[in-house]
Amino acid sequence: MNLRPAIVLSAVTTAVSLLLIVAHNLTYKDTSGILTEKLEKKCTELMGDGKYSIVTDWVEAGYASEKPDDVSRLIVGDNGGLAFEIIADGYSKGGLDLLIAMNTDGSIKGISVVSITDTPGLGTNVNDDAFLSKFVGFAEDAAIVKKTPSAVYEVEAVTGATYSSKGVANAVNTAKKIYKEMGAGR
Repeated sequence: MNLRPAIVLSAVTTAVSLLLIVAHNLTYKDTSGILTEKLEKKCTELMGDGKYSIVTDWVEAGYASEKPDDVSRLIVGDNGGLAFEIIADGYSKGGLDLLIAMNTDGSIKGISVVSITDTPGLGTNVNDDAFLSKFVGFAEDAAIVKKTPSAVYEVEAVTGATYSSKGVANAVNTAKKIYKEMGAGR
């Protein structure tokens, strides 16, 4: 049995693998703290003109808690704006990528959909200003109902998009809870 071809092949694949690792390490750029043009535009729409940046170390930035798993990014502006990017489950797991801006009193300033992968024509209908604007000013936990709301904290689900509607409400409730826990707005 001739082992030479197997040894040569192993040596070549090991060398190529090492070269790929070296190339990756030389060219890798951490993009976790970089604000994309799309996200910056969404920030401006929700919080007004300003320079926005992603907070990578919450405690170092002076907040009372570490970044929770529920939040993808905390974005702050030099104009005092603060928003959370939250990935929420709609009909699809992780199907809603939402930017939720906060008022200094802990209520919702505005919501924008960064991206959505829920069912086109149904779940994607939550990306409607008429629906999203119903959460503006909420200081209490939002609840989705299938009928006409009977309380100030209730929002009627988008027809055919109950799961996606609940996903938006859950993201809103998460943003308010985290805002309070992190000690912002004091």
